[in-house]
Amino acid sequence: MAESLARHALFADVPAATLGELAIEVQEFAEGEWVLRAGEENCGLHIVLEGEAGVVIDGTERAVVHSGMFFGEISVLLDEPVAADVFARTPLRCAVIDRTELFPFLLANPTVTLRLLQAEVRRLADTNRWRA
Repeated sequence: MAESLARHALFADVPAATLGELAIEVQEFAEGEWVLRAGEENCGLHIVLEGEAGVVIDGTERAVVHSGMFFGEISVLLDEPVAADVFARTPLRCAVIDRTELFPFLLANPTVTLRLLQAEVRRLADTNRWRA
């Protein structure tokens, strides 16, 4: 699993051995299956290993997340319930990192934290474009 994650941009400069120390759960979903539902708690950071997921806000699909991308980070970082529904657009395989694992990892790996922040800023910019 660590070698698979090491190939993703978010973890590009993290040694596989360091990633191997994380408790990572692999979850698989069938096409059309709900992955997360708004209001759920303790969802973990989901990194898409294979497939595509759709992000639904207010009944409208707003984004597509594919291999190498992630979701669930807002809920994890803010320790709040999930704000959007996420479903498997295709068969989906995700690596899931729990909040208790993620925080110490981000503090010890500032380049990953920076990449996560950059991704959030890109998403915020996209959200602002939806409203325009």
